[in-house]
Amino acid sequence: MCTRITAATILLLFGLLPMAVAAQEKEPLVGFDHQMEAARKLLRTERRLVHATELVLTPEESKAFWPIYNEYAAARTEIGNRKVQLITDYAENFDHITDEFADHALTELFEIDASHHAIRAQYLPKFKKILPIIKVVRFYQVENKLDAVINFQLAAQIPLMEPPQ
Repeated sequence: MCTRITAATILLLFGLLPMAVAAQEKEPLVGFDHQMEAARKLLRTERRLVHATELVLTPEESKAFWPIYNEYAAARTEIGNRKVQLITDYAENFDHITDEFADHALTELFEIDASHHAIRAQYLPKFKKILPIIKVVRFYQVENKLDAVINFQLAAQIPLMEPPQ
């Protein structure tokens, strides 16, 4: 089991580890913020392509869907920023986790999850207004599957907090 989370682990989650080279595990990666943003942009683009492929929108549906989807994606990006910050903070504090940090991290995780669900619920009526319900359900199914893949990768790479010795 992995005992340390590093910037390289975060890059791996976003598919950029092959592009990043770290001299040692504790050394920061050069251009990490830039690489992280590039990876997240790529992930957003790929997510959009998956939806375009899976939804098979008519020209009329497409014209109505993509502006709302772009708003939805922007709201998701804000939540993603919080999640990346939480993971980064965890990585930076991994060797010296305090009860205070652990409590803060857990609270933030619950708030991120609640925000994520709130955004989905907020956009449901908007999507239902412009798409047939089966396409709306399919959209959310695809969202769930994409999120599950990302969450699986996160779970596989981020080590559990160690209890105090």
